[in-house]
Amino acid sequence: MNLFSSKLPIYHPQSVLKDYGKGDAFRIVDALCGVSYFGATGSGKTSSAKHLAIAYLAAGFGGLVLCAKKEERRQWEQWALETDRTKDLIIFEALGKHLFNFLGCEASRSGGGGGLSMNMVALVMAISSVITNSAGKSEGGGDSQFWEGSLEHLTTNLVDLMLLAGLPVSLLLMRSILNSAPQNIAQVNDPKWQENSVCAAILREADKNTSPGDEDKRADFEECRNYWLNEYPNLSEKTRSIITLTFSMLVRPFITRPLRRLFCTETTIQPESTFDGKIIIVDLPIQEYRLAGRVANIAWKQCFQAAVLRRMQPAQKDTYLRPVFLWADEAQNHVTKGDAEYQAVARSAGGCSIFLTQNRESYIRTLGDANTVDSLLGNLQTKFFCQNTGETNEWASKLLGERWLNITSTNASQGKHDHVHSTENTSHSTSVSRSDQKRFYVEPSVFTTLKRGGEINNFQVHAIVYKGGHLFAGPGTEKLPYKLLTFNQR
Repeated sequence: MNLFSSKLPIYHPQSVLKDYGKGDAFRIVDALCGVSYFGATGSGKTSSAKHLAIAYLAAGFGGLVLCAKKEERRQWEQWALETDRTKDLIIFEALGKHLFNFLGCEASRSGGGGGLSMNMVALVMAISSVITNSAGKSEGGGDSQFWEGSLEHLTTNLVDLMLLAGLPVSLLLMRSILNSAPQNIAQVNDPKWQENSVCAAILREADKNTSPGDEDKRADFEECRNYWLNEYPNLSEKTRSIITLTFSMLVRPFITRPLRRLFCTETTIQPESTFDGKIIIVDLPIQEYRLAGRVANIAWKQCFQAAVLRRMQPAQKDTYLRPVFLWADEAQNHVTKGDAEYQAVARSAGGCSIFLTQNRESYIRTLGDANTVDSLLGNLQTKFFCQNTGETNEWASKLLGERWLNITSTNASQGKHDHVHSTENTSHSTSVSRSDQKRFYVEPSVFTTLKRGGEINNFQVHAIVYKGGHLFAGPGTEKLPYKLLTFNQR
C-alpha cells in the first residue's frame, strides 16, 4: 500500500498518512511532532490507534515497539501482515536469536561522541533510576541526590578503567572490578591483594596502556587510579556498602536470566536498523516479565532515542530522512524524565513518538510531578481522547479551550397575596436576559459518553483529536480546535 501518491518527495513532511475528510488530515509532520493517546480501560484506545500504526507501516517507517502487554507482539504481527511489512519485523525475545550488548555498542561506536564514558554512564544511570524506583527508593533532594551522585561517580570510574585498559565494556566485568576493589588503604599495599584482585590487574593494564605520550589519556588514568586507590578505600564502611549494594541492584537484572544473554554477550541487532525500515518488537512484556521486562524495554528506549538524535537530515534537496517511530502502549510503564527533552528535538532527526495511556495521572505517578508530565505532553502535539472519566477530562476540556457564547436566560416567578380584600391571589413576573459567557468547546462530561466500541456500539469507537495550532473544519464555515473521529473496530 503506497500512501505517497502525490508528487511530493518521499517522506516529505506534508505527505498525508491518514485523510480525515473536509481537508483535515494526519501528515508526516504531525507524526514527527509526537502523539499521545488517552482512554479508560476498554475505551477502544488501542483499536482506534491502529489507524496510526497501519499508516506508519504502510508508509515504510521503521520503528521500535515497547511491550507492556503479552498480546502486543501478536497484534503488531497482524498489522505488519496487513501492510506487507512482515519481512521487516525483528522480534527481540527471551529465547530468540537477536542480541544487543548496548554498552559494548556504545563503547565501539564511531563518531565524535563514540566511546565516551559519560555517554555509557548516562545509559546506565537512566536504567538505574527505573530499578531503584521499582525497589521503592524515593526521589528528591537531600540524601537521595548524594547516593545518586555517588553511584554515578562509581560507575564512571568503572567504565573509565575498562576503557583505559582497552577492555570491552560489560556489566559483568564492572561487577568483578567492584567486588575486588580495596576496602581500606592497608589493602592497597597488600601484595596478596595486588596479586589476586581483578581491580588491581586492570589498573596495571590501564597503566601500561596509557604510558606517557598521550597526556589527556594519562591524566584520565591518574584520576581513575586515584579513585580506586585513594577515594574508594577511604569511604566509610557504611557509605561504601550502600553504594556497592545500589550498584548490585542495578547489575542484578542483567546478570541473570533472561537479560544476561540478551544484553551482556554479543550484538546482532541495533537501534540503527530501524533507519533502514526494520520494526523491532521488544517482546519482553512487563505484564509477564515485570521488572526484567521494564528494564529491557527502558534499555532499548534509551539507546533508540540516543541513536535517533545522532541522525542528520540529508544535504540533498528534496531528500528526507525515513521517519522512525517509538510506540509505547501502557506508556506509564516506559516513560522517564528524559522523554520530554528527547521529544523537544526529535522532529529534526525523524523521530516520532506515540504514547498511549489511560490518563494523565498515570504519568504523574511515574514521573513524580505534574510539571514534568506537562513538559512531556506539551511536546506531544497531537492528542487523541477516547472515552474516559476523572481529572483527565477536565484537563482535556481546558486544553481544547473556551469560546464566547450568547446565552439566553429566562426567569419566571409566581407569588401569592394574602390580603383579605384582594381579588387576585397570585402575581406573575417573567424576565429574559442575554449575555456573552465563556463555555468549553467540549465539556468534561462529553468525554464520559464517547462510544467505546464493542457490539453494543456497533463496533464503533469515538475519539476527539486535537493538534496544536490547527483548526479543523466545523459546521458551515466554523473552524474548531478539535475533531470528533469515528473508528471501526472490525
